[in-house]
Amino acid sequence: MVCISLSIYACSNSDISNAVEVKGYNIIDNKITYNANPIQLIGANTLQSFGVGSQDLINWNLDITREFVGNVKENPVSGTPILDSNNQWLHSLEAIVAENRANNLITILCPFGWDGTTENLFTGKKPTETFFYSDFINQLELWAETFKDQDDVWIEVWNEPYRFDRADGYTDDIWLSDMTTLYQIVRNKTSSIILIPCAEQGQDESVLINVGSSFLNGKTNVLFDIHAYEKWLIDSEDNMSQRLSVLENKNLPVFFGEIAPVNSGVLMNPNPLLDLLSDSGISLAAWLWKYDENDQDALLTKDGNPNNVNNNNWGSSYRSLALKERNPKK
Repeated sequence: MVCISLSIYACSNSDISNAVEVKGYNIIDNKITYNANPIQLIGANTLQSFGVGSQDLINWNLDITREFVGNVKENPVSGTPILDSNNQWLHSLEAIVAENRANNLITILCPFGWDGTTENLFTGKKPTETFFYSDFINQLELWAETFKDQDDVWIEVWNEPYRFDRADGYTDDIWLSDMTTLYQIVRNKTSSIILIPCAEQGQDESVLINVGSSFLNGKTNVLFDIHAYEKWLIDSEDNMSQRLSVLENKNLPVFFGEIAPVNSGVLMNPNPLLDLLSDSGISLAAWLWKYDENDQDALLTKDGNPNNVNNNNWGSSYRSLALKERNPKK
């Protein structure tokens, strides 16, 4: 009886330990989970660095924001807003996180640019070949330390690395090396989810097919970020479905961090891919939560209504998706 009691006690303690390990938001296999239960998240890319306020996102039933940080060099991590060298007021990352958390929103902090200038946006660049790389690593480390083990704050290590046409000498081995280094910088400070971007400015998932499993070896809480513009949206629905199936069969955890109807001046229809992602339980974030009907990618008009101006009814389509019941992976 004593042995049986000890055995039951040991099992009970093990169960409690396992429950603690999966508390909060985590990646388990290829699923985003909350307290070990699979979830699907629908969100938007936001600009709260320029003005904190996420209450309106709740009216659209959104779950997650991917925050545009375009001036990593100067954007304060904490404290009051500052006027940067581009004459822009920048709000602190802690203020953004606090606002989102108050509205039950997950925050993805994503570095889009080094100093707020177009020339030094991260998109299309090899991280290690930028003049600001070492300083950026210091800032990335500070982000991770500041939000250490806050499971509702996820950090993306870079936005849209490498040229869309691979004319910069890109190889999957370069991606594997660069992303491993950036992952480790963040992981050394926090256990929370880390987002890793795809190649070809975020749109090429073939790197995940080729070396995604190798990248995941020995790593935890990794979510791969795919961006869906012309390399996805002008493809046939059958091909898009097959591409998603390949990712699923590889057991890769993926998130569509950007999707919008216009890129490089081309108007596209996101609705077929939106439907596929919704049905497959994949989480996603639209580009862009902005009140401006003159921007075809903006989700809202200046009056706060869905923006359907010359964009295949983008605002209404995405709002309808967001208001639907979530369909997490089984």
